[in-house]
Order: sequence, then C-alpha cells, then structure tokens
Amino acid sequence: MSLLLGSVLLIGADGCSSDPNVEGAKLDLRNKDYDRALQNLETALVTNPDNTDALELKGRVLGEKAFTIQNIEEHAALIAEMVESYGRAVALDSTLADAVTLSLRIAFSREFQLGIQAFNRGSDDQNEYNTAATYFGTASVIQPDSSGAYVNQAYALMRADRPNDAIAPFEMALERGDTQEDTYRFLAGLYQANDQDEEAVTLLETASGRYPDNVDVQTELLNAYQLAGQIDRAMSMYEGAVREDPNNKLFRYNYGSMLVLKELYDEAIVQLRAAVELDPEYGNAQYNMGAAYINKAVNVNDRINEIDDEVRAKKDELSDDEEAEMNAEIDRLAEERRGLFGQAIAPLEAARVLYEASGEDATEVCQALFQSYVQTGRTELAQGVSECAGYDDLGDSD
Repeated sequence: MSLLLGSVLLIGADGCSSDPNVEGAKLDLRNKDYDRALQNLETALVTNPDNTDALELKGRVLGEKAFTIQNIEEHAALIAEMVESYGRAVALDSTLADAVTLSLRIAFSREFQLGIQAFNRGSDDQNEYNTAATYFGTASVIQPDSSGAYVNQAYALMRADRPNDAIAPFEMALERGDTQEDTYRFLAGLYQANDQDEEAVTLLETASGRYPDNVDVQTELLNAYQLAGQIDRAMSMYEGAVREDPNNKLFRYNYGSMLVLKELYDEAIVQLRAAVELDPEYGNAQYNMGAAYINKAVNVNDRINEIDDEVRAKKDELSDDEEAEMNAEIDRLAEERRGLFGQAIAPLEAARVLYEASGEDATEVCQALFQSYVQTGRTELAQGVSECAGYDDLGDSD
C-alpha cells in the first residue's frame, strides 16, 4: 500500500509540473521542427500566458529558427520576438536569468559574426552593408548594452551611403561606453553635415578631454569652433590649457592657431614658436608660424595701400612736409613688410621639408614660400619652389 501510494503521488507530481504541449515542443526542437514547436508553445501559452517554461523554451526555438532564415527582415523579426519571450520569462521567474543570459550571449555572438561576414562582403556588393547594418542592429537588440554592436552598425550605415542613419547608433555607442576617438570624430562630422555645429563642439570637447594629445581630435575641435563661430570660447579654453601645461606642444599650437584667426599675430607667433621649440619637427606649427608672419605682412601692406591712396587723394591739399612724412612712413612700412616675409621663410622651409618627408601635400607651404621669396627679392629661390607650389608653368613661357 505504501509503495502504491508513493507511485501515485510521484505520477501526480510529474503531471502537475509539466505541460504536454511544452514537452511536445521540446521534442520538436530536438527534431528541428521549429514551426510545430512554436505551435505547441502557443497552445501552452493560450492556456497559461505566464507559463515560464513555455516562454523560455519559446525563446530558444525562435533563436534556433532565426539562424536558419536567410531573409534578413524575417530573421530580425524572429530575433526581436526571441528577446521579448526571454525577457518575459525572466521577469516572471528570476531563477531563469543565468540560463537566459547564456542563451542571449550565444545568440549575440552568432548575430555579430553574421554582421561581420556581411560587412566583409560589402566590398563586392554595396547592398551587403545594409545587411550588415541590420545584423548589427539586431545584435544590439539582443545585448542593448553592447557598444560594439552600435558602432559597427554605424560604420555599416556609413558604408551603405546612409550617413544620417548612422547618427543614432553612434550616439548609442557613446552612451553605452564606447571611447574610441574615431567614434567622436565621425559623429561630430555627421553633426556638422546636419548643421548641428554646437553639438559637434560639445562632443569634440569631450573627446579632447579624453585624448588631449590626439592631433586629429584637437584639429577637428579647432575646425568645429570655427564652424560654430565660437573662436573666443576656443581661445579661452586653450589659454587656460597652456597656462596649466606650458610644455604641451599641442596646446601651444592650438592656442597659436586661434590667435592667428583673431589676427593677433604677435601673440600667435609667441605660441607657435614655443610649440616648435618643444618639437622642431612639428610641421603644422612651423607652417602656421610662417603663415602668421605672412598675414602680418599682408596687414602692413594694406596699411601701405591706405596711406598711398590718401597721398594721391589729398595731393593738392598736403604740404610738402606732410607728403614727405607720409612717403617716409610708406618706406618704413615697406621695409617692415619685407622683414616679415623674410622671417616667414625659415619656418616655411622647415615645414616643407617635414611635409615632404612624411608624404603630406606641401603645395600650400610652397605657395607661401614662393610669395615670401618674391617679396624679399629672392627670384631664383622662388623659381626653384614654383613647381612644388603648382606654378611650374610660370617659367615655361618664352
């Protein structure tokens, strides 16, 4: 009697803990009959919508089926449904969390790999970048905290010539902890392309704080300040940075470049010379220092023209002494102009050597050199740099 009662109780307990439709679905899953498994599970869930065994198993079935589907839209829909089913199962029964987390990690890895494969195929078929973007987007649905899925989706969208669609995933990547300088730079560029200049400045300021020695980030921040019309803000920031770290060549260079834009050439030359002293092979600093001298010379030339025009306009009104004094001032300024062009030559020559040694385009440097040589009467040197400046046809005419 005792044995019989035990058997009855055991059978009764098994019957209460199991749903025949769930058991049938397990067999269907082993047989890879995913549609029949889902039918069984739907039946179980109609009977009990909170059946956690059915919900967890449904997630597994949907995941397995998704990776047999070639149609990308159908695949993505199945993955989304899988995540929803797993999420409801865990919400109802937290003891399932570890098993579900493992299943989701495996699904994420498989999805991410599909995205990489599609991205690599994009070099032969442009549309594959769209496919890759979908896979990476679906991967982010599986693991919403993965910055890698978002940033790769953004890159795929850019390659698919959908730059505006890349903004949101780039933003999500940063929100989820991505710290790559390229993420900041690409997103800032997209902001600027959409007339969001202030957003670009804010973003690049964050990147600048994270990567204070990254030349590309600092250069793009300078450009962003200019596009946003925030030169004074930039100068204030770099002035403070130089004060805090006077031996940082990049801070010196950036502050000097800002001062050039504000036409404060003497102050700019001080900062750019300091950058060059810290690193004599800093080609951009050498070039900008030469440019500062040239720009100052141009301003002097403008003053010469103003005085000359005044002498011509008032010739009948000026006394001989007044006219002589104004002409003397023109001569003095002309000598100053010549001296400034002469001072530009050394840093520009250094910049040319550095640019060419690193394979950079030295055309603008050579054009500045050509101008400086001409203005100081060094005709042969000007002729020697004319080809580099793009003026090589000047000496070809008879």
